[in-house]
Amino acid sequence: MAKLSRVLSDKLNKSDLSKKSTLINRLASRKISKKISDDILLGNLFIKCVDDQIIDLTENHSIIVSRTKLATNIHSPDTSKCMEFNGKDTNINVPEDGTFNLGLDDFTIDWWEYKLPLPENNWKLNIPTTQFSFYKNTLDKKQPYKIKNSDHKSIYLSSDGDHWDIADDKYMGTMPEEKWIHWAITRSNDNFYTFKHGILKNVWISNLPVNNSDELLTIGSGPKGNNFYGYITNFRFVKGQALWIDEFKPINDELFY
Repeated sequence: MAKLSRVLSDKLNKSDLSKKSTLINRLASRKISKKISDDILLGNLFIKCVDDQIIDLTENHSIIVSRTKLATNIHSPDTSKCMEFNGKDTNINVPEDGTFNLGLDDFTIDWWEYKLPLPENNWKLNIPTTQFSFYKNTLDKKQPYKIKNSDHKSIYLSSDGDHWDIADDKYMGTMPEEKWIHWAITRSNDNFYTFKHGILKNVWISNLPVNNSDELLTIGSGPKGNNFYGYITNFRFVKGQALWIDEFKPINDELFY
């Protein structure tokens, strides 16, 4: 398992501290460990509710919150507040600065999601039955990637913007309602992995780069108005690290938060 301890060990082994004293060696190792730990835990983007605000904990991005509000009747698995999406016109957008263009980089995208059942009066509300947790780019079949929710969750990845040639409806697991589930997607070299609550659901191989795009990363909605209906929290985007390549326990894992 790609655990934090292994990553730290690999990083520390590369550090040339042989000429330092034992005490300096230990202090330096602690400082390096702390920095690497923080970088990995937060990634390049970590969207979370703090002090009644939706923020990026990494402070790397100025996120654009569009009508998304904090939930009042439910909390995240870590007891903090979470983001509520009404299934129609709520989303969070993050401008592209190169972070979300993946190419051939290793990456990990993980988040907690709580899907709500469609309301009985949905014939009035017209919330789509097919929804999207997040996506990159605005035109269908021109996107680098998207996560689709129907009777199951699936991932789409494109190398050219015209075909889902890296992943076309790759299965991630069934979609339970009214239950917090941790979802994760990882690329390690040419190997792709998907996890539902830490359980490995799919593995496939592709040596193609993920298509680049200057469009926004959008969380909580999808193209053509197919917005997400439910709650999302602790959305993390890690570029350059495959945090998980084997099954794990998201509630106990040191990379949970």
